[in-house]
Amino acid sequence: MGAKNGQPQAARYAFKIQQARPDRPGLYVLSVKPKHFQVVFSSPAGIRVSDYTLWTNLDALCSYVYSLYDPPANHILYDHTLAWTEPPDHDLGPAKWTITTASGRYNNAEIAFLGDPWSRRTTVFRVKQDPSRTLVIKESYVDCRRRYQEMALLTHIHEEGYVPGVVRAISSEIVKNGEQEISSAFKKDDVLVTRTKHRIVLADVGLDLNYAENVNDLLMTVYDALEVHRTVTRKRRVLHRDMSIYNLLMYPSLGSSIEKLMEDFPPLIDDVLDRKLRPPNERRARCLVIDYDNSAMLANTPVDSMQQAELRTRTGTPAYIARAVCSGFVLCAGTALAWRRQMPLLRGEAKDLYTMAHGEDRYNAYNDAANTIHGGIPPQDFDDFEMMMKALAMPFYHRWEYDAESVFWTMYSALLRVTPKQFVEDKHTHDGLNKDWSVLRDHAIPEVSDGNDTRMLLLDRPPHGFMRAFPPVMAPVARLLFDISRHVLPSYALMEKPPIHDDHLHEAMQRLILQYLVDNRDNPIPLEPATLRKIVVKDRPAVNRGTSGLSLADSSGSRASKKRSRDPTESQPPLRSLRPSQRRGQSAVNDENSAPSFEFKNLEEE
Repeated sequence: MGAKNGQPQAARYAFKIQQARPDRPGLYVLSVKPKHFQVVFSSPAGIRVSDYTLWTNLDALCSYVYSLYDPPANHILYDHTLAWTEPPDHDLGPAKWTITTASGRYNNAEIAFLGDPWSRRTTVFRVKQDPSRTLVIKESYVDCRRRYQEMALLTHIHEEGYVPGVVRAISSEIVKNGEQEISSAFKKDDVLVTRTKHRIVLADVGLDLNYAENVNDLLMTVYDALEVHRTVTRKRRVLHRDMSIYNLLMYPSLGSSIEKLMEDFPPLIDDVLDRKLRPPNERRARCLVIDYDNSAMLANTPVDSMQQAELRTRTGTPAYIARAVCSGFVLCAGTALAWRRQMPLLRGEAKDLYTMAHGEDRYNAYNDAANTIHGGIPPQDFDDFEMMMKALAMPFYHRWEYDAESVFWTMYSALLRVTPKQFVEDKHTHDGLNKDWSVLRDHAIPEVSDGNDTRMLLLDRPPHGFMRAFPPVMAPVARLLFDISRHVLPSYALMEKPPIHDDHLHEAMQRLILQYLVDNRDNPIPLEPATLRKIVVKDRPAVNRGTSGLSLADSSGSRASKKRSRDPTESQPPLRSLRPSQRRGQSAVNDENSAPSFEFKNLEEE
């Protein structure tokens, strides 16, 4: 390629090719100009580039050509367990894949999700086994330093019986070409980091929240997700740590039979609303929680959990990560120090339904006394500066309530984008939608945080601030989000005596959702499934991508979703230099190790 900006253009081509070809762990690109060339190598370690090399340097050019046929050991160009085929009845149609795994060979797999090829490079395939059964195969490049693996966590969660609402795994493996593990390595802070390709076959599937047929279905899914999350965390001691619109699905389809249900699993939303507890072996959640690859096993006591290295790291998806996790320390800014809302009290039928399903004891256990907020005691007459200094001195760790906050952001973003039937957008609500969505879209996890989170603009505002982005028919939904936001807002960790129940925020959110569902049972607000309200991105209307490729949640072109996907045109990709070897007299063709005469080096090391 001879464009003026050849290097970025080469990087963009490599980005697109690697997304289209998951069978290519690494990819060489040659950037050509009249007097010189550059070699680009793209992999899950990022983009590496050489210095400009004159065409007269034949050793370097021969090294590049030779490496295409016999690459060095750490440059793996093909995954031989993946085979691409073009549909015979559809020229240039979407590719089908044959995937050979430890549990068997799967034919006619289709790509359902594409992640960032310069990071974990998550690729999700759907495989239709028969008209009634679909499997999911997920691949990603996993940091070898990671303590917990998704397969082990899912096996542990379901070890004592099926946990409704949590995806199940069939098999898992480190992907190899023969005996060689497929991996990619790079240096970070002078430490060599190796990402190895892992593949997991999952039995259950679900749909994105934007496929909801009505608002009540979506809220029932969120209610069950909160119940499933708090149950898995309490009884199986696994904390998800990455609840987001990508990992919380609805309308689940279970891929295999269930022999045994986890004992004492609590009632789900259908049990509550129907006034009848289903037998344990008939209970099914309306949600499907997936992607436990960022999860952690909890210690047996809260004190021990505070010391766990995994819980003291920041992980999550930018638009949905809890504010404290995003900053890496306990919230201490402004209205986060205002503890005003006690645990919601249910009214009328909603209270009767709750106590019939869960009993009076659970209801009363979470209710507040006169001087408590969510079971904790807020400080009195405190000095803001001293409170902020206290927060900075406190050890940060990932609390249960932070995942509940992520569920709030997930619920908020989904409700913001769904389209009511027969709805015509007007300028007022469209402007509100764009302003709110831009806050979520542009939110990022900073390298070093000053404690300010741009999403406070969405969280800490009066009722009309929530109303402005929603159609009139969804006014009750805006009210619900406002009510929940009052409970999400405070920094409970800074209370004089923190809440006694780790799942206090789950309980508050579920009570408010239950009250809404009872009050609006006859007004479910029908939606247009898989149809998103249009937003403006860079002064251009965003185009929905449909059901193939990226999920509908990505149709915004969201930079906030960069954990899952990244548009290489939005910013300069991470570049590392690739220097020709100083062994000018030795041709790579004659090198006994068959290695190209280029040496990789991080730019920041220069």
